[in-house]
Amino acid sequence: MPRVRYMRTILTLFFFAVWIGFFDRNSLKEHISLTLQLHRLEREVVFYQAQVSSNRQRLNDLLTDDDNLEKIAREQYYMKRADEDIFIIEDR
Repeated sequence: MPRVRYMRTILTLFFFAVWIGFFDRNSLKEHISLTLQLHRLEREVVFYQAQVSSNRQRLNDLLTDDDNLEKIAREQYYMKRADEDIFIIEDR
């Protein structure tokens, strides 16, 4: 009799562990998936914070220094003065 009770307890615990590990809404598999997603999102936050900091610095440079504004306008947007010609040379 105690042996049957012992086996029933082991089977119940095994069933409970399998249920919690794989089938439950808060399963171990789901927990690991969410943890990995959290780490990925934290890395993205760090990346975007660095981008925001860099963009703020560039904006500050553009707003405070006219030479930088002219440099970016010429290099990135191919703007020119009225009496100038621009020749674009592409490296292959």
